[in-house]
Amino acid sequence: MRESTGTIIAGAILLLGSPVAMAVDVSLHSQWHSKYVTEGRDNLDSNPLVSLGADLGFQDVTGGVWQAWANGSDYRENNLYLEYAPTFEYGSPYLNITYLQFHPQGADDLETGAGFIAPVHPWLSVAFDGTWSKNASGAFYAVSLQAQRELTPTVTGKLHLTQTYDDGYASDDYNGPNHREVAAVLLWQWQPEVEVYAGWQYSWAGEDVRRDGGSDQSWGQVGLTTYF
Repeated sequence: MRESTGTIIAGAILLLGSPVAMAVDVSLHSQWHSKYVTEGRDNLDSNPLVSLGADLGFQDVTGGVWQAWANGSDYRENNLYLEYAPTFEYGSPYLNITYLQFHPQGADDLETGAGFIAPVHPWLSVAFDGTWSKNASGAFYAVSLQAQRELTPTVTGKLHLTQTYDDGYASDDYNGPNHREVAAVLLWQWQPEVEVYAGWQYSWAGEDVRRDGGSDQSWGQVGLTTYF
């Protein structure tokens, strides 16, 4: 039996009152996206997306649920995921599995992901991410440079430069470079347990995206995360 997003979030809140909360990290997060762009493609014809999620972490394991609704259409997406991400001196590898539901149409999917992030400078890291989809029977890869600097005691800036590669995940007709992307994010530590952030992203369509009728994309998002 599948639990609803509301049930899981309510359970996370009730957990805060138990002794287990001493060892479990809990966060709630909400975000507004001006477009829903993934794999360099505008999934909702420029309609915005609103999302709500909850994460529970214990040591190196994190489980979470994420639900999103589209403004201007009846699209809804639910994700339930589990990730193992140990930290070592040389970097942080990870392994995860995600169950996805797409409403009102669309088959459920099961995805597995793996990757790592490794520091090359106190403020610069390199990351590799790979995702495999059961429905598509294909994979999607990304390599990125990630910079992070503290701008003020409460404001942090992040910059990501990413190159992606499609291998039967987003398109059946072409395997190769998918898109390039730049992302800039500002995070404000409003309170010790509350973080507010705003970001902007730009995607340059590669051959894979253009063959599917796509083009360059620009979009932004704002969000809030609360930690317990």
